[in-house]
Amino acid sequence: MSSLERFGADRELRVGNAERASLTEILRSAVDQGYIDLEEYEKRVDILMAAKTVGETEVVLADLPAYQRVLQAQEDAHVSDKLPTPEWIKWLWAGVSIPIGIVTGVWGFVFFLTGSHQYFWPLWVVIPLGVVASVLTVAERNIIRPAEERKRRERLRRKRNQG
Repeated sequence: MSSLERFGADRELRVGNAERASLTEILRSAVDQGYIDLEEYEKRVDILMAAKTVGETEVVLADLPAYQRVLQAQEDAHVSDKLPTPEWIKWLWAGVSIPIGIVTGVWGFVFFLTGSHQYFWPLWVVIPLGVVASVLTVAERNIIRPAEERKRRERLRRKRNQG
């Protein structure tokens, strides 16, 4: 697996002048930092400028630390993508809202029929269900989600080390 393939880049995808210019900057940086000399720089630039696909450009860049840092930054960007809210949290809140809506509706109906001010007894349903749903949501955000992020980062790290 190539280093670009792990980000979904197709090795046969064509590159244009703008991409070649950006990649040439990586080569120039490698000369500035002493990783390659001017002669090797010129050879690599020639290959880079003649490259038509991502796979052909990768050949001249793969062994350079600056290129690896770019790949690492891309990987970190993918890792930092936020996980979506799990379906079970959505269903939890949908399920909690049904009995809350029913008891509040009954209270409102009785209030409307009698016309007298009544004690808001649906609180005895609203508060426990709201507390349970809130605690589960906070646990998902602060315990479950970070654990999932760590697992995801570890899988990506292992995949990167295998490739």
